[in-house]
Amino acid sequence: MEPISTTTLPNASNTDQGHCKGQCRVILITLYGVVLLGGTTGTVLMSRMMFKRKSQSMIAMIVVNIIVLHSVLLVSLPFRLSYYILEVWEFGTFLCRLVSSILYGHMYVTFFFYVAIVILRLLIYFKKLQMQQLQKCHAVVLSIVIWTVSGLIFLPILFLQYGINPSYSKQRRCFEFYKDINRREFIILNYSMIVIMITTVGVLFLIQMGVILQQTKALWPDMWAHQDYRAQIKSFFFLLVIVVCFIPHHVFRVHFIQNYSEIDNSELVLYNEIFVALTTVCCLDMVCFIGGVIH
Repeated sequence: MEPISTTTLPNASNTDQGHCKGQCRVILITLYGVVLLGGTTGTVLMSRMMFKRKSQSMIAMIVVNIIVLHSVLLVSLPFRLSYYILEVWEFGTFLCRLVSSILYGHMYVTFFFYVAIVILRLLIYFKKLQMQQLQKCHAVVLSIVIWTVSGLIFLPILFLQYGINPSYSKQRRCFEFYKDINRREFIILNYSMIVIMITTVGVLFLIQMGVILQQTKALWPDMWAHQDYRAQIKSFFFLLVIVVCFIPHHVFRVHFIQNYSEIDNSELVLYNEIFVALTTVCCLDMVCFIGGVIH
């Protein structure tokens, strides 16, 4: 974890701070290490599988986009591991901002692609869309739209707003941009993303559960022999990844925004870093597919 000045923690002893700091660093290093190893393995194996199959379906193209996203995040993780191991940032302010923003960009763009897969499969199930209508060109257009919209939202924030306070470059630290959380524009942005994500997942989760229960009742006991049923289970898996990896961070974010103070924020900051690290665990989704958890 980042070094924390003892002057900002009047109610904590040096021993407690050091113990908590070391404990949280171990958690972060372990989380990022597991994600780097498992995510890289899953991404490489899934890439090989996709290349061999040469599938041009819309779902397959979206999965390729997710693999690309995971690859970008995985490339950035060694920088994070270096920082938490050495407790010093050696790579300059801009790279710090870039590595930090990659994590958030990865989370939200991956969320968009997960949701796209779930919605497409639900539309097919409700006969609003035929699989034959989904061509490679449609997948390309959808991918371009998601990447373009994401770029238009996140790139201006990265270059014009995110981590531009000169105080960030005075010390060799990184990932402390939460200090800007009280700025009005960031409060609005955070609450907007929290509402969008939780509402979207809640609605899709209820619909998906209804579909699975309906199919289970209709196809019991041979439901696993039906491709449509397995497809809906895979969609449910993507929603489960969002619930486990992304939702905890956003729920805690509400508490963080309302209670953050530059005077005494040690526990909030530590928990925030752990929830941020948890979002990267979604990179293990490909390991689940390769390992047969979903197939």
